Amino acid sequence: MTESTLDQSTRFASIRQNAFTEEVWMKAAAPVALLIAFVTFSILSPYFLTWRNVNGMLADAAIAVLLACGMTFAVMLAGIDLSMAATLALGSVVFGISYTNGWGVWISSLLAVGVGLVVGLLNGIFVGWVRIPDMIVTLATMGLVQGIGLIVSGGIPVPISDPLLDTISSKSVGILRLNILIVLVVAVLLQVLLTRMPIGTHLLAVGDSMDASKAMGLNVPATKLAGYMICGAMSGLASIFMVLYIGSSQPATNTDYVMKAVAATVLGGTSLFGGRATVWGPVLGAVLLTVLQTGLTMVGVQAFYEPAVVGIVVLAAATLMRGRK
Repeated sequence: MTESTLDQSTRFASIRQNAFTEEVWMKAAAPVALLIAFVTFSILSPYFLTWRNVNGMLADAAIAVLLACGMTFAVMLAGIDLSMAATLALGSVVFGISYTNGWGVWISSLLAVGVGLVVGLLNGIFVGWVRIPDMIVTLATMGLVQGIGLIVSGGIPVPISDPLLDTISSKSVGILRLNILIVLVVAVLLQVLLTRMPIGTHLLAVGDSMDASKAMGLNVPATKLAGYMICGAMSGLASIFMVLYIGSSQPATNTDYVMKAVAATVLGGTSLFGGRATVWGPVLGAVLLTVLQTGLTMVGVQAFYEPAVVGIVVLAAATLMRGRK
Protein backbone atom coordinates (compact mmCIF):
# COMPACT_ATOMS: atom_id res chain seq x y z
CA MET A 1 0.00 0.00 0.00
CA THR A 2 1.50 3.32 -1.05
CA GLU A 3 1.92 6.33 1.18
CA SER A 4 -0.67 8.33 -0.79
CA THR A 5 -3.21 5.52 -0.34
CA LEU A 6 -2.54 5.51 3.40
CA ASP A 7 -3.00 9.28 3.56
CA GLN A 8 -6.27 9.02 1.64
CA SER A 9 -7.56 6.28 3.95
CA THR A 10 -6.61 8.37 6.96
CA ARG A 11 -8.48 11.39 5.59
CA PHE A 12 -11.60 9.31 4.91
CA ALA A 13 -11.45 7.82 8.40
CA SER A 14 -11.12 11.31 9.87
CA ILE A 15 -14.10 12.56 7.84
CA ARG A 16 -16.25 9.62 8.97
CA GLN A 17 -15.22 10.14 12.59
CA ASN A 18 -16.01 13.86 12.45
CA ALA A 19 -19.39 13.20 10.84
CA PHE A 20 -20.21 10.60 13.50
CA THR A 21 -19.17 12.96 16.29
CA GLU A 22 -21.32 15.81 14.90
CA GLU A 23 -24.30 13.47 14.45
CA VAL A 24 -24.08 12.21 18.03
CA TRP A 25 -23.63 15.74 19.34
CA MET A 26 -26.66 17.06 17.49
CA LYS A 27 -28.85 14.24 18.81
CA ALA A 28 -27.57 14.71 22.35
CA ALA A 29 -27.51 18.52 22.44
CA ALA A 30 -31.12 19.09 23.59
CA PRO A 31 -31.31 16.39 26.31
CA VAL A 32 -27.83 17.20 27.63
CA ALA A 33 -28.56 20.95 27.72
CA LEU A 34 -31.90 20.25 29.40
CA LEU A 35 -30.20 18.16 32.08
CA ILE A 36 -27.56 20.85 32.66
CA ALA A 37 -30.26 23.53 32.92
CA PHE A 38 -32.23 21.50 35.47
CA VAL A 39 -29.16 20.85 37.61
CA THR A 40 -27.96 24.48 37.43
CA PHE A 41 -31.30 26.10 38.29
CA SER A 42 -31.97 23.52 41.02
CA ILE A 43 -28.74 24.60 42.71
CA LEU A 44 -29.47 28.31 42.25
CA SER A 45 -33.12 28.18 43.39
CA PRO A 46 -34.60 25.81 46.00
CA TYR A 47 -38.06 26.25 44.44
CA PHE A 48 -37.10 25.24 40.91
CA LEU A 49 -37.09 21.46 41.22
CA THR A 50 -40.53 21.12 42.83
CA TRP A 51 -43.24 19.09 41.11
CA ARG A 52 -45.57 22.07 41.04
CA ASN A 53 -42.98 24.16 39.19
CA VAL A 54 -41.94 21.34 36.84
CA ASN A 55 -45.57 20.56 35.97
CA GLY A 56 -46.18 24.26 35.43
CA MET A 57 -43.19 24.55 33.08
CA LEU A 58 -44.41 21.60 31.03
CA ALA A 59 -47.84 23.21 30.73
CA ASP A 60 -46.26 26.52 29.74
CA ALA A 61 -44.26 24.74 27.05
CA ALA A 62 -47.37 23.43 25.24
CA ILE A 63 -47.59 26.27 22.69
CA ALA A 64 -43.84 26.26 22.03
CA VAL A 65 -43.84 22.48 21.55
CA LEU A 66 -46.69 22.58 19.01
CA LEU A 67 -45.05 25.39 17.05
CA ALA A 68 -41.66 23.66 17.11
CA CYS A 69 -43.25 20.44 15.82
CA GLY A 70 -44.89 22.40 13.02
CA MET A 71 -41.73 24.32 12.16
CA THR A 72 -39.88 21.01 11.89
CA PHE A 73 -41.94 20.08 8.81
CA ALA A 74 -40.93 23.32 7.10
CA VAL A 75 -37.27 23.18 8.10
CA MET A 76 -36.87 19.55 7.03
CA LEU A 77 -37.73 20.81 3.53
CA ALA A 78 -34.81 23.27 3.84
CA GLY A 79 -37.40 26.00 4.32
CA ILE A 80 -38.92 28.12 7.06
CA ASP A 81 -42.35 29.47 8.00
CA LEU A 82 -42.25 33.07 9.22
CA SER A 83 -46.05 33.26 9.25
CA MET A 84 -46.54 30.92 12.22
CA ALA A 85 -46.99 33.67 14.82
CA ALA A 86 -49.47 35.55 12.64
CA THR A 87 -51.38 32.30 11.99
CA LEU A 88 -51.39 31.67 15.72
CA ALA A 89 -52.96 35.08 16.30
CA LEU A 90 -55.55 34.75 13.51
CA GLY A 91 -56.51 31.27 14.70
CA SER A 92 -57.24 32.64 18.17
CA VAL A 93 -59.28 35.49 16.66
CA VAL A 94 -61.39 33.07 14.60
CA PHE A 95 -61.82 30.87 17.67
CA GLY A 96 -62.98 33.86 19.72
CA ILE A 97 -65.43 35.10 17.08
CA SER A 98 -66.99 31.68 16.49
CA TYR A 99 -67.22 30.93 20.21
CA THR A 100 -68.90 34.24 21.06
CA ASN A 101 -71.40 33.55 18.26
CA GLY A 102 -72.47 30.39 20.04
CA TRP A 103 -70.72 27.78 17.88
CA GLY A 104 -69.13 26.02 20.84
CA VAL A 105 -65.60 24.86 21.62
CA TRP A 106 -65.42 21.99 19.13
CA ILE A 107 -66.50 23.91 16.05
CA SER A 108 -64.39 26.89 17.10
CA SER A 109 -61.39 24.58 17.48
CA LEU A 110 -61.92 23.08 14.03
CA LEU A 111 -62.15 26.55 12.52
CA ALA A 112 -58.90 27.59 14.25
CA VAL A 113 -57.08 24.56 12.86
CA GLY A 114 -58.75 25.25 9.50
CA VAL A 115 -57.21 28.73 9.48
CA GLY A 116 -53.78 27.15 9.88
CA LEU A 117 -54.46 24.68 7.07
CA VAL A 118 -55.52 27.49 4.72
CA VAL A 119 -52.40 29.53 5.48
CA GLY A 120 -50.27 26.41 5.01
CA LEU A 121 -52.05 25.73 1.73
CA LEU A 122 -51.27 29.25 0.55
CA ASN A 123 -47.62 28.94 1.56
CA GLY A 124 -47.30 25.53 -0.03
CA ILE A 125 -48.77 26.62 -3.35
CA PHE A 126 -46.46 29.59 -3.72
CA VAL A 127 -43.37 27.73 -2.49
CA GLY A 128 -44.05 24.47 -4.32
CA TRP A 129 -45.72 25.40 -7.58
CA VAL A 130 -45.00 29.10 -8.10
CA ARG A 131 -41.43 28.49 -6.81
CA ILE A 132 -41.03 31.69 -4.84
CA PRO A 133 -38.44 31.37 -2.02
CA ASP A 134 -40.04 30.26 1.23
CA MET A 135 -38.76 33.24 3.20
CA ILE A 136 -40.41 35.70 0.80
CA VAL A 137 -43.67 33.76 0.68
CA THR A 138 -44.04 33.32 4.43
CA LEU A 139 -42.97 36.90 5.09
CA ALA A 140 -45.75 38.04 2.75
CA THR A 141 -48.36 35.73 4.29
CA MET A 142 -47.24 36.86 7.74
CA GLY A 143 -48.22 40.43 6.87
CA LEU A 144 -51.41 39.34 5.13
CA VAL A 145 -52.59 37.09 7.95
CA GLN A 146 -51.62 39.59 10.63
CA GLY A 147 -53.59 42.30 8.84
CA ILE A 148 -56.66 40.10 8.47
CA GLY A 149 -56.59 39.27 12.18
CA LEU A 150 -56.38 42.92 13.21
CA ILE A 151 -59.08 44.02 10.74
CA VAL A 152 -61.54 41.29 11.72
CA SER A 153 -61.02 41.74 15.46
CA GLY A 154 -60.46 45.48 15.50
CA GLY A 155 -57.34 44.70 17.50
CA ILE A 156 -59.47 43.88 20.56
CA PRO A 157 -58.97 40.59 22.46
CA VAL A 158 -62.13 38.56 23.17
CA PRO A 159 -62.35 37.03 26.68
CA ILE A 160 -63.25 33.33 26.54
CA SER A 161 -64.32 31.16 29.46
CA ASP A 162 -65.56 27.62 28.98
CA PRO A 163 -65.78 24.63 31.36
CA LEU A 164 -64.10 22.31 28.85
CA LEU A 165 -61.16 24.68 28.37
CA ASP A 166 -60.86 25.10 32.13
CA THR A 167 -60.79 21.33 32.54
CA ILE A 168 -58.06 20.87 29.94
CA SER A 169 -55.91 23.60 31.47
CA SER A 170 -56.29 22.63 35.14
CA LYS A 171 -57.13 18.94 35.46
CA SER A 172 -54.54 16.17 35.59
CA VAL A 173 -54.43 12.57 34.47
CA GLY A 174 -52.09 10.83 36.86
CA ILE A 175 -49.17 13.19 37.44
CA LEU A 176 -49.48 15.20 34.24
CA ARG A 177 -51.90 17.94 33.25
CA LEU A 178 -54.38 17.13 30.53
CA ASN A 179 -53.01 19.76 28.14
CA ILE A 180 -49.53 18.22 28.39
CA LEU A 181 -50.91 14.79 27.54
CA ILE A 182 -52.76 16.17 24.50
CA VAL A 183 -49.55 17.75 23.21
CA LEU A 184 -47.63 14.51 23.76
CA VAL A 185 -50.27 12.58 21.79
CA VAL A 186 -49.92 15.07 18.93
CA ALA A 187 -46.12 14.69 19.02
CA VAL A 188 -46.43 10.89 18.90
CA LEU A 189 -48.76 11.09 15.89
CA LEU A 190 -46.35 13.42 14.07
CA GLN A 191 -43.41 11.12 14.84
CA VAL A 192 -45.35 8.18 13.42
CA LEU A 193 -46.20 10.23 10.33
CA LEU A 194 -42.53 11.14 9.88
CA THR A 195 -41.01 7.71 10.47
CA ARG A 196 -43.70 5.18 9.56
CA MET A 197 -45.63 6.71 6.66
CA PRO A 198 -44.58 7.37 3.05
CA ILE A 199 -45.20 11.11 3.33
CA GLY A 200 -42.49 11.33 6.00
CA THR A 201 -39.96 9.67 3.71
CA HIS A 202 -41.00 11.93 0.85
CA LEU A 203 -40.59 15.07 2.97
CA LEU A 204 -37.08 14.07 4.05
CA ALA A 205 -36.13 13.09 0.49
CA VAL A 206 -37.31 16.42 -0.95
CA GLY A 207 -35.48 18.31 1.78
CA ASP A 208 -32.30 16.38 1.09
CA SER A 209 -32.33 16.78 -2.70
CA MET A 210 -35.11 18.04 -4.94
CA ASP A 211 -33.33 16.84 -8.07
CA ALA A 212 -32.95 13.31 -6.74
CA SER A 213 -36.57 13.35 -5.56
CA LYS A 214 -37.75 14.32 -9.04
CA ALA A 215 -35.61 11.56 -10.53
CA MET A 216 -37.32 9.06 -8.22
CA GLY A 217 -40.71 10.23 -9.44
CA LEU A 218 -41.79 12.15 -6.34
CA ASN A 219 -44.21 15.04 -6.74
CA VAL A 220 -42.01 17.73 -5.19
CA PRO A 221 -44.59 20.59 -5.19
CA ALA A 222 -47.25 18.37 -3.59
CA THR A 223 -44.77 17.18 -0.97
CA LYS A 224 -43.84 20.76 -0.09
CA LEU A 225 -47.54 21.59 0.09
CA ALA A 226 -48.07 18.78 2.59
CA GLY A 227 -45.18 19.98 4.76
CA TYR A 228 -46.42 23.57 4.92
CA MET A 229 -50.01 22.46 5.58
CA ILE A 230 -48.84 20.36 8.54
CA CYS A 231 -46.89 23.38 9.76
CA GLY A 232 -49.98 25.59 9.42
CA ALA A 233 -52.20 23.05 11.16
CA MET A 234 -49.85 23.05 14.15
CA SER A 235 -50.09 26.86 14.30
CA GLY A 236 -53.88 26.60 14.28
CA LEU A 237 -53.82 23.96 17.01
CA ALA A 238 -51.42 26.08 19.06
CA SER A 239 -53.88 29.00 18.82
CA ILE A 240 -56.41 26.90 20.76
CA PHE A 241 -53.86 26.33 23.48
CA MET A 242 -53.08 30.04 23.56
CA VAL A 243 -56.78 30.80 24.15
CA LEU A 244 -56.80 28.08 26.80
CA TYR A 245 -53.65 29.48 28.44
CA ILE A 246 -54.45 33.21 28.31
CA GLY A 247 -58.24 33.07 28.47
CA SER A 248 -58.83 35.28 25.45
CA SER A 249 -58.08 35.67 21.76
CA GLN A 250 -54.88 37.53 20.91
CA PRO A 251 -55.06 39.49 17.62
CA ALA A 252 -51.62 41.06 18.12
CA THR A 253 -48.78 38.97 16.68
CA ASN A 254 -45.89 38.04 18.97
CA THR A 255 -42.97 37.32 16.63
CA ASP A 256 -40.98 35.80 19.51
CA TYR A 257 -42.94 32.61 18.88
CA VAL A 258 -41.27 32.18 15.48
CA MET A 259 -37.80 32.71 16.89
CA LYS A 260 -38.42 30.18 19.67
CA ALA A 261 -39.88 27.66 17.22
CA VAL A 262 -36.80 27.89 15.00
CA ALA A 263 -34.49 27.69 18.02
CA ALA A 264 -36.25 24.61 19.39
CA THR A 265 -36.24 22.96 15.97
CA VAL A 266 -32.54 23.38 15.24
CA LEU A 267 -31.58 22.66 18.84
CA GLY A 268 -33.51 19.41 18.53
CA GLY A 269 -31.28 18.25 15.68
CA THR A 270 -33.32 19.19 12.60
CA SER A 271 -30.94 20.22 9.83
CA LEU A 272 -31.37 23.77 8.58
CA PHE A 273 -30.30 22.45 5.20
CA GLY A 274 -33.12 19.91 5.05
CA GLY A 275 -33.20 16.14 4.79
CA ARG A 276 -32.80 15.29 8.47
CA ALA A 277 -35.38 15.68 11.22
CA THR A 278 -37.07 14.16 14.21
CA VAL A 279 -40.08 15.27 16.23
CA TRP A 280 -38.83 14.45 19.72
CA GLY A 281 -35.73 16.62 19.38
CA PRO A 282 -37.72 19.85 18.80
CA VAL A 283 -40.08 18.83 21.63
CA LEU A 284 -37.11 18.69 24.01
CA GLY A 285 -35.77 21.90 22.50
CA ALA A 286 -39.03 23.72 23.22
CA VAL A 287 -39.09 22.39 26.78
CA LEU A 288 -35.47 23.52 27.22
CA LEU A 289 -36.30 27.09 26.16
CA THR A 290 -39.22 27.15 28.61
CA VAL A 291 -36.97 25.84 31.38
CA LEU A 292 -34.41 28.56 30.59
CA GLN A 293 -37.09 31.24 30.67
CA THR A 294 -38.52 30.05 33.99
CA GLY A 295 -35.14 29.40 35.56
CA LEU A 296 -33.72 32.78 34.63
CA THR A 297 -36.81 34.47 36.08
CA MET A 298 -36.55 32.48 39.33
CA VAL A 299 -32.90 33.44 39.85
CA GLY A 300 -33.68 37.11 39.31
CA VAL A 301 -32.52 37.64 35.72
CA GLN A 302 -34.60 40.25 33.87
CA ALA A 303 -36.83 39.05 31.04
CA PHE A 304 -35.01 41.39 28.64
CA TYR A 305 -32.15 38.87 28.49
CA GLU A 306 -34.35 36.03 27.22
CA PRO A 307 -34.30 37.00 23.49
CA ALA A 308 -30.50 37.23 23.67
CA VAL A 309 -30.32 33.73 25.14
CA VAL A 310 -32.60 32.35 22.40
CA GLY A 311 -30.48 34.08 19.75
CA ILE A 312 -27.32 32.51 21.15
CA VAL A 313 -29.00 29.10 21.08
CA VAL A 314 -29.92 29.51 17.39
CA LEU A 315 -26.39 30.63 16.47
CA ALA A 316 -24.81 27.78 18.43
CA ALA A 317 -27.05 25.14 16.85
CA ALA A 318 -26.58 26.56 13.35
CA THR A 319 -22.80 26.63 13.85
CA LEU A 320 -22.76 22.98 14.93
CA MET A 321 -24.52 21.84 11.76
CA ARG A 322 -22.79 24.17 9.32
CA GLY A 323 -22.09 22.57 5.98
CA ARG A 324 -24.12 19.45 6.80
CA LYS A 325 -27.11 18.04 4.91
